[in-house]
Amino acid sequence: MKKLKGIVICSLIAVVIGAVMGAVSGFFGIAIEIIGDIREDWYIFLTPFLGISGLVIVFVYKKFSPFSTQGLDLAIEYQMGEVDERGEVHDFGHARKIGKFPNAYAVIKIFNNLLMLLFGASTGKEGTIAQCGAAVGDYASRIFRSRRYSQVLLITGVSAALGGLFQTPLGGLFFALEFAASGVLFYEALIPALISAYAACAVSKFCGYFAFSFPVAFDGQLEPVQMLSFVAGAVCFGLIGRGFSELLGRTKKLWNEKVESKYIGIFVAGCVMAALLIFVHGGRYSGTGENIISAIFIDGKFYMYDFVLKAVFTIICIAVGFTGGEMTPLITIGAAAGAVLSQITGLPLGLAAAAGAVAVYGAATNTLLAPILIGIELFGGDVAVYIALACVTAFAVNGNKSIYASQRRVIRSLYSVLKK
Repeated sequence: MKKLKGIVICSLIAVVIGAVMGAVSGFFGIAIEIIGDIREDWYIFLTPFLGISGLVIVFVYKKFSPFSTQGLDLAIEYQMGEVDERGEVHDFGHARKIGKFPNAYAVIKIFNNLLMLLFGASTGKEGTIAQCGAAVGDYASRIFRSRRYSQVLLITGVSAALGGLFQTPLGGLFFALEFAASGVLFYEALIPALISAYAACAVSKFCGYFAFSFPVAFDGQLEPVQMLSFVAGAVCFGLIGRGFSELLGRTKKLWNEKVESKYIGIFVAGCVMAALLIFVHGGRYSGTGENIISAIFIDGKFYMYDFVLKAVFTIICIAVGFTGGEMTPLITIGAAAGAVLSQITGLPLGLAAAAGAVAVYGAATNTLLAPILIGIELFGGDVAVYIALACVTAFAVNGNKSIYASQRRVIRSLYSVLKK
């Protein structure tokens, strides 16, 4: 009875969280679209200031919220930790006090994300909004005096954030349940997180924001040879996701070890990246990558090296401090890799690109159910079986690696089992 009462309370709070995050996600999504249009029209004038924007970003973080640079790893620490009666969080695994969620977290993340995207950084948007959702969930646990359910409300906030921004409520729900610990689902948060995700999706649409989706029509069946090609491609998607997560982690570590001054580092890196982003196809690899996704699914146009260059630019931008998110760039990288698979094997372009988009994302984040559901919600039910097959295969070979350094690895991957 006590547990049921807690679920009811959290579900009621979830409606409020969903409404708030739906509005935030909607207006944030609209702002991203406006900024993207401005950058594409004026990229030659805006991108050279990427280094200067980096100085502003570092200053804002250092001045107002140093912990905000940790991204979703901070949310994982909160989700996997224990909240005491004062609202302080203690990490189970390391027996250390983390502290309260930074008060200025949400505002700072949104401001910095918009700034870096305006000036051409190759980064995403969903990391910011997911972190905002985590912050809103944390605030709700304090305001409603529900600290006992702080983990549930944090998951509820992340679910609402992604459900509102991508308008994929089921995908957002299961990402929120999966991302902190691979192999474990926090079922206690299932109902509140489901409510918040659908509420946020509805509110963001009401605000006039509509996320990208590319329904893929496919009513045929792959021949045996095509199926073998598809599975081989899915293995490659898993390795690409793994490679991305490992390279990102190593690049971050190397950067933090070698660069003493964050100001000088991000300024120099920003200037170099700006020159490269302008020189290589005139800003094609700036921003979230939705321009490349649209070109693939709408026009069928892509370069064979798109996935490599987008990955390189994204890894460097995030590692040096332009931290907006990885999800949309990963979907871009995967879609571009899928397009290459289509070109080589003759598989239908839409099918291969859709499967690659979510398989690479799932492999890099070390999640399974979330990418499958996101894929179905973004690309339609016609390719559901193939999306599931690609995600399962990619997940099996990703080596249990993740872009989230704080993620708990509760299960071992098939790769690690076979390696023994």
